[in-house]
Amino acid sequence: MQQRRTQPHFSRHLEATRALIGYTADDEALVHATRGALLPHAGAIADAVYQHLLARPETAAFFTLADGQPDAKHLTERKESLKGWLALTLEAPLDERSAEFLVQVGRAHTRRGGHPDVRVRGRYLLTAMAFTQAALTPLLDAAIADRALLVRTVAAWNKLLMVHLDLFLSAYGSAEGSAHWY
Repeated sequence: MQQRRTQPHFSRHLEATRALIGYTADDEALVHATRGALLPHAGAIADAVYQHLLARPETAAFFTLADGQPDAKHLTERKESLKGWLALTLEAPLDERSAEFLVQVGRAHTRRGGHPDVRVRGRYLLTAMAFTQAALTPLLDAAIADRALLVRTVAAWNKLLMVHLDLFLSAYGSAEGSAHWY
């Protein structure tokens, strides 16, 4: 009888992802050093992400009512959730506890994690992550005068966001029974 593969423990998955992406303790220190410069902008970043998603018919449907008007309550909840994720990213260490939270965020975007009729395609998480990366860069540029430090910090942020994306999408593979989350 073939044994069923079990999901790896969060700490092992996180350790493997960090190593694969090359996210180090030095990178984490660079990210956390930007807390003061970025945290005040978390709300504006969340607003910009959802403005971007609302501007595209493909993604706007997730945030509108049957009459085509934006669902203000749902949008407010989603923006607060994104703002909370950004705050967590800035304030909490990337450890097993935060990894578990990130997988739960991914699960909430699958049919298993929320309303059975709601499933956010993984590509939209990718879109939101790319938009967030792009939104952080000019803020970091304004906050960091030393160009070498700026480049290292932007690279650290990019690595961290890819670790987060990997954890978000890990729930998709298990929800779909395969890696076909796209």
